[in-house]
Amino acid sequence: MRPRIKNFIGTYMLAALVLLVAAELAFGISGRLSESLGRGSEMSGRTGLWEICIKFQSNPIVGAGFEGFWFPERREQIAAFFHGWSPGGAHNGYLDTYLELGLIGLSILIGLFIATFWKIRPELFRNFEWGRYRLGFLVAVVVRGWTEATFLPGSALWFVFYIIAMDYPLTRLTTARQSVWAARSEESREFAYAEGEP
Repeated sequence: MRPRIKNFIGTYMLAALVLLVAAELAFGISGRLSESLGRGSEMSGRTGLWEICIKFQSNPIVGAGFEGFWFPERREQIAAFFHGWSPGGAHNGYLDTYLELGLIGLSILIGLFIATFWKIRPELFRNFEWGRYRLGFLVAVVVRGWTEATFLPGSALWFVFYIIAMDYPLTRLTTARQSVWAARSEESREFAYAEGEP
Protein backbone atom coordinates (compact mmCIF):
# COMPACT_ATOMS: atom_id res chain seq x y z
CA MET A 1 0.00 0.00 0.00
CA ARG A 2 1.13 3.53 -0.65
CA PRO A 3 2.14 5.51 2.45
CA ARG A 4 -0.59 8.09 1.81
CA ILE A 5 -3.28 5.39 1.91
CA LYS A 6 -1.83 3.99 5.14
CA ASN A 7 -1.76 7.45 6.73
CA PHE A 8 -5.45 8.04 6.11
CA ILE A 9 -6.74 4.49 6.64
CA GLY A 10 -8.53 5.58 9.83
CA THR A 11 -10.32 8.36 7.96
CA TYR A 12 -11.31 5.99 5.15
CA MET A 13 -12.66 3.39 7.57
CA LEU A 14 -14.63 5.99 9.54
CA ALA A 15 -16.12 7.38 6.30
CA ALA A 16 -17.04 3.86 5.16
CA LEU A 17 -18.67 3.13 8.52
CA VAL A 18 -20.70 6.35 8.42
CA LEU A 19 -21.83 5.60 4.85
CA LEU A 20 -22.75 2.04 5.82
CA VAL A 21 -24.84 3.19 8.80
CA ALA A 22 -26.52 5.89 6.70
CA ALA A 23 -27.31 3.36 3.95
CA GLU A 24 -28.73 0.94 6.53
CA LEU A 25 -30.96 3.60 8.08
CA ALA A 26 -32.09 5.04 4.73
CA PHE A 27 -32.40 1.94 2.56
CA GLY A 28 -32.20 -1.10 4.87
CA ILE A 29 -29.29 -2.65 2.95
CA SER A 30 -28.91 -5.58 5.36
CA GLY A 31 -32.48 -6.68 4.58
CA ARG A 32 -31.91 -6.28 0.85
CA LEU A 33 -28.67 -8.24 1.04
CA SER A 34 -30.39 -11.00 3.00
CA GLU A 35 -33.19 -11.04 0.44
CA SER A 36 -30.72 -11.36 -2.43
CA LEU A 37 -29.24 -14.42 -0.68
CA GLY A 38 -32.70 -16.03 -0.55
CA ARG A 39 -33.23 -15.60 3.21
CA GLY A 40 -35.96 -12.94 3.17
CA SER A 41 -35.75 -9.30 4.13
CA GLU A 42 -36.06 -10.11 7.86
CA MET A 43 -32.67 -11.89 7.92
CA SER A 44 -34.17 -15.33 8.68
CA GLY A 45 -36.49 -13.91 11.32
CA ARG A 46 -33.78 -12.06 13.24
CA THR A 47 -35.33 -8.60 12.95
CA GLY A 48 -38.58 -9.80 14.56
CA LEU A 49 -36.62 -11.33 17.43
CA TRP A 50 -34.65 -8.09 17.88
CA GLU A 51 -37.84 -6.02 18.17
CA ILE A 52 -39.28 -8.35 20.82
CA CYS A 53 -36.03 -8.47 22.82
CA ILE A 54 -35.85 -4.68 22.97
CA LYS A 55 -39.37 -4.60 24.46
CA PHE A 56 -38.15 -6.78 27.35
CA GLN A 57 -35.22 -4.50 28.17
CA SER A 58 -36.10 -3.13 31.62
CA ASN A 59 -32.93 -1.12 32.33
CA PRO A 60 -31.33 0.50 29.27
CA ILE A 61 -28.43 2.04 31.23
CA VAL A 62 -26.94 -1.02 32.97
CA GLY A 63 -28.98 -3.86 31.43
CA ALA A 64 -30.10 -7.06 33.13
CA GLY A 65 -26.59 -8.01 34.30
CA PHE A 66 -23.93 -10.29 32.84
CA GLU A 67 -25.61 -13.48 31.54
CA GLY A 68 -28.76 -12.27 33.28
CA PHE A 69 -31.17 -11.51 30.44
CA TRP A 70 -31.95 -15.03 29.22
CA PHE A 71 -33.24 -16.44 32.48
CA PRO A 72 -35.90 -19.18 31.99
CA GLU A 73 -38.87 -16.90 32.82
CA ARG A 74 -37.90 -14.24 30.29
CA ARG A 75 -36.95 -16.85 27.71
CA GLU A 76 -40.40 -18.45 28.04
CA GLN A 77 -42.10 -15.07 27.67
CA ILE A 78 -40.15 -14.36 24.48
CA ALA A 79 -40.71 -17.93 23.20
CA ALA A 80 -44.48 -17.35 23.47
CA PHE A 81 -44.20 -15.02 20.47
CA PHE A 82 -42.67 -17.77 18.29
CA HIS A 83 -44.92 -20.79 18.99
CA GLY A 84 -42.61 -23.68 19.80
CA TRP A 85 -39.20 -22.08 19.33
CA SER A 86 -37.24 -20.89 22.35
CA PRO A 87 -34.39 -18.51 21.47
CA GLY A 88 -31.22 -18.72 23.52
CA GLY A 89 -29.90 -15.36 22.39
CA ALA A 90 -30.74 -12.33 20.30
CA HIS A 91 -28.57 -13.45 17.31
CA ASN A 92 -26.91 -10.05 17.43
CA GLY A 93 -23.80 -9.51 19.51
CA TYR A 94 -24.43 -5.79 19.97
CA LEU A 95 -28.04 -6.33 21.04
CA ASP A 96 -27.01 -9.11 23.44
CA THR A 97 -24.46 -6.75 24.98
CA TYR A 98 -27.08 -4.02 25.27
CA LEU A 99 -29.63 -6.38 26.88
CA GLU A 100 -27.14 -7.71 29.44
CA LEU A 101 -24.90 -4.69 30.11
CA GLY A 102 -26.97 -1.76 28.82
CA LEU A 103 -25.62 1.35 27.14
CA ILE A 104 -22.59 1.32 29.44
CA GLY A 105 -21.52 -2.15 28.28
CA LEU A 106 -22.23 -1.33 24.64
CA SER A 107 -20.11 1.84 24.91
CA ILE A 108 -17.23 -0.16 26.42
CA LEU A 109 -17.47 -2.73 23.59
CA ILE A 110 -17.36 -0.02 20.91
CA GLY A 111 -14.48 1.67 22.76
CA LEU A 112 -12.63 -1.66 22.73
CA PHE A 113 -13.00 -1.88 18.95
CA ILE A 114 -11.77 1.69 18.49
CA ALA A 115 -8.77 1.12 20.79
CA THR A 116 -7.93 -2.11 18.92
CA PHE A 117 -8.03 -0.26 15.60
CA TRP A 118 -5.64 2.42 16.91
CA LYS A 119 -3.26 -0.33 18.05
CA ILE A 120 -3.41 -2.01 14.64
CA ARG A 121 -2.89 1.16 12.58
CA PRO A 122 0.85 1.64 13.36
CA GLU A 123 1.41 -2.06 12.61
CA LEU A 124 0.56 -1.36 8.95
CA PHE A 125 3.80 0.68 8.78
CA ARG A 126 6.01 -1.68 10.81
CA ASN A 127 4.84 -5.12 9.67
CA PHE A 128 2.27 -4.78 6.91
CA GLU A 129 1.40 -8.48 6.56
CA TRP A 130 0.59 -8.92 10.27
CA GLY A 131 -1.10 -5.50 10.39
CA ARG A 132 -3.46 -6.24 7.54
CA TYR A 133 -4.31 -9.66 9.01
CA ARG A 134 -5.21 -7.98 12.32
CA LEU A 135 -7.24 -5.30 10.55
CA GLY A 136 -9.11 -7.82 8.38
CA PHE A 137 -9.91 -9.97 11.40
CA LEU A 138 -11.16 -6.93 13.32
CA VAL A 139 -13.51 -6.03 10.44
CA ALA A 140 -14.75 -9.64 10.31
CA VAL A 141 -15.53 -9.66 14.06
CA VAL A 142 -17.31 -6.29 13.88
CA VAL A 143 -19.46 -7.35 10.90
CA ARG A 144 -20.23 -10.85 12.23
CA GLY A 145 -21.44 -9.34 15.50
CA TRP A 146 -24.43 -7.90 13.62
CA THR A 147 -25.99 -11.31 12.94
CA GLU A 148 -24.51 -13.65 15.57
CA ALA A 149 -23.71 -13.66 19.30
CA THR A 150 -19.99 -13.21 18.67
CA PHE A 151 -18.92 -11.57 21.94
CA LEU A 152 -19.31 -14.59 24.23
CA PRO A 153 -16.61 -15.67 26.71
CA GLY A 154 -16.40 -19.20 25.27
CA SER A 155 -16.37 -18.17 21.61
CA ALA A 156 -13.28 -19.17 19.63
CA LEU A 157 -13.65 -16.09 17.40
CA TRP A 158 -13.73 -13.82 20.45
CA PHE A 159 -10.61 -15.53 21.82
CA VAL A 160 -8.72 -14.84 18.57
CA PHE A 161 -9.94 -11.25 18.76
CA TYR A 162 -8.04 -10.90 22.07
CA ILE A 163 -4.89 -12.08 20.29
CA ILE A 164 -5.16 -9.42 17.58
CA ALA A 165 -6.13 -6.76 20.15
CA MET A 166 -2.91 -7.15 22.15
CA ASP A 167 0.26 -5.19 21.55
CA TYR A 168 3.44 -7.20 21.43
CA PRO A 169 6.66 -5.69 22.89
CA LEU A 170 8.78 -5.88 19.76
CA THR A 171 11.19 -3.21 21.02
CA ARG A 172 12.11 -5.31 24.08
CA LEU A 173 12.74 -8.33 21.87
CA THR A 174 14.98 -6.26 19.60
CA THR A 175 16.88 -4.85 22.60
CA ALA A 176 17.36 -8.34 24.02
CA ARG A 177 18.74 -9.57 20.69
CA GLN A 178 21.12 -6.62 20.47
CA SER A 179 22.42 -7.26 24.00
CA VAL A 180 22.98 -10.97 23.17
CA TRP A 181 24.88 -10.05 20.00
CA ALA A 182 26.92 -7.45 21.91
CA ALA A 183 27.87 -10.04 24.55
CA ARG A 184 28.88 -12.54 21.86
CA SER A 185 30.99 -10.00 20.00
CA GLU A 186 32.66 -9.03 23.30
CA GLU A 187 33.45 -12.71 23.96
CA SER A 188 34.88 -13.16 20.46
CA ARG A 189 37.10 -10.09 20.99
CA GLU A 190 38.40 -11.58 24.26
CA PHE A 191 39.17 -14.89 22.54
CA ALA A 192 40.94 -13.10 19.72
CA TYR A 193 43.03 -11.12 22.23
CA ALA A 194 43.86 -14.30 24.19
CA GLU A 195 44.91 -16.10 21.00
CA GLY A 196 47.12 -13.19 19.97
CA GLU A 197 49.14 -13.32 23.22
CA PRO A 198 52.47 -15.30 23.12
